[in-house]
Amino acid sequence: MKNYVLIFLIILTIGCKNEKPDKKIDLDDYVEKKEVPKTDRKIDTLIRDSTLIRKGPAYFITLTDGKKRDSIIAFCSCQKDKKNNTIKIQLTTAIPTKKELDTLKETDRKSNKVLQLIDLGYLDDINGQFKFLTIEIKDSLIQNIRLLSKSTDPEYDEKYFDSTSIKSYKIQISKFDYSIASDIYGDFKIVLEEDFGLFEKDRNVKGYFECNNWRITTKEEIMEWNIKESFEKRNENRGFRVIE
Repeated sequence: MKNYVLIFLIILTIGCKNEKPDKKIDLDDYVEKKEVPKTDRKIDTLIRDSTLIRKGPAYFITLTDGKKRDSIIAFCSCQKDKKNNTIKIQLTTAIPTKKELDTLKETDRKSNKVLQLIDLGYLDDINGQFKFLTIEIKDSLIQNIRLLSKSTDPEYDEKYFDSTSIKSYKIQISKFDYSIASDIYGDFKIVLEEDFGLFEKDRNVKGYFECNNWRITTKEEIMEWNIKESFEKRNENRGFRVIE
């Protein structure tokens, strides 16, 4: 009898040693792991800054790629809606066409292209890429920011018109009450999704605006604008000509 008991205990001991321990359950194996995508997008801001000072009616837009920098002349016009407390701020500027940029030297003057729009009859022709940067604000909120381009050459995928998306912006403004347009002025910094066009990777755009109570050029007007035709009629209707 003792022998049977001894044999049974030996078999039981061997059986226990051969059993595998239960696998530990790790909850991480049953949870879907997702990585939060990283982004380099800066926070967009519109700030009322009472410390801003007027810089005068001379406007320049500065373009940079982080290292190289250049400035171009601009005109500023604003259109207010007192009832809805909104204002549209538009800076108009111009740069040479892509064909011109390929032939111009680095030292050639490129900043005054927009002055063609106020020519008094000295120029026989007009050419360039005309840019319209428009900032629309209601109360303390940005409604829209857009950069529209119209060129004398079909250089935007064989088209004369182009629209550039805005990546980020920072705008400082004198006040949020737009009932008196001349009280509105400030600074802006805008990063574009694509190049502005004066030189490679000139996507950082900054400048100053000072409003008047005028009107802006709409997207539809820019799209339909025949630059050369309107320039010729502009000279014809002045009522005088330059004596050579």
